[in-house]
Amino acid sequence: MTIQLTILGLGQIGTSVGMVLAEYTDQIFRVGHDKSRGAANQAKGKNAVDKIAITLSGAVKDADIVLLALPFQEIYSVLEHIAQDLKEDALVLDTGPLKQPVMKWAEELLPENRHYVGLTPVINFAYLEEFEFGPETAQNDLFSDCLMAVVSGRLSSEKAVNMAVNLVQLLGATPYFTNSAEIDGLMTMTHILPQLLAASLLKITQDSPGWREAQKIAGKPYIQVTNPFSQDDAPGALAAAVIYNQENTTRLLNDVIRTLVEIRDLSETPGQEELKEMFSKLQKDRDLWWADRRESRWIETTRSEVPRSTFFSRFFGVRRKGPPRVEKDQ
Repeated sequence: MTIQLTILGLGQIGTSVGMVLAEYTDQIFRVGHDKSRGAANQAKGKNAVDKIAITLSGAVKDADIVLLALPFQEIYSVLEHIAQDLKEDALVLDTGPLKQPVMKWAEELLPENRHYVGLTPVINFAYLEEFEFGPETAQNDLFSDCLMAVVSGRLSSEKAVNMAVNLVQLLGATPYFTNSAEIDGLMTMTHILPQLLAASLLKITQDSPGWREAQKIAGKPYIQVTNPFSQDDAPGALAAAVIYNQENTTRLLNDVIRTLVEIRDLSETPGQEELKEMFSKLQKDRDLWWADRRESRWIETTRSEVPRSTFFSRFFGVRRKGPPRVEKDQ
């Protein structure tokens, strides 16, 4: 029996998932859907999907697993659209930056006996300094030897969580178990706040009377900081993330304001040495983080491979025929 995995959203994440699972096409039938026909065609060309579905309903109606690899602001409307088309015991996963809102939406919209587990992927160090987006940036090792958060809730049965964990391992990642409040706080700090800083820089500079001349000399530092806004979906996704995550966002923005005031006050006094000391410590700490991130030093145990017999037997509740095997604890 073949599992149908439907991937909704064929950008970097969704296309990469499909590419990794190309190894398992004897057991996983990969259906893809994207509102951009160009993105869908690129994913097909990268062997990330076996079939492109034209409609959302057609994409999910036979799916055992549905992966929402969508911009955050699209998740609610897509969940609402597909909810009644999901077959019984279907598992819905998402890769959005926030889990508490999505978990509430899933509880509101999904019919009985449909399950939800949240995933938060971490990108392979090798691709962190690439600034492009979309299916053309997909890689079959995008998640290799990285953490991937697994977030469960009221709609997460034991079977659903096991399936999510095993899928994470098939993708080459190590499951990182956390709750929705914790992961939302972490993602606000590392994912949403950088985008808000980019928005602040853009507003300050583009509203400035000097921007007409400054734009002529803006270079690499400006491009690096404002790069999140090179994505078409960035404005809507960021606005939605702020609206549905006000407590975390407000807390961190207050921290930013306090830090900027501290730097401002040091710049107004004979504080050159203090500023230099502060900036030197920040650079040292960043270098330490960068080295740890490169080596994934916080992954303490070697990731165990998931035998495909384990993955499929846990989904269907039966074991494939074959000699007995001793399996490691997952």
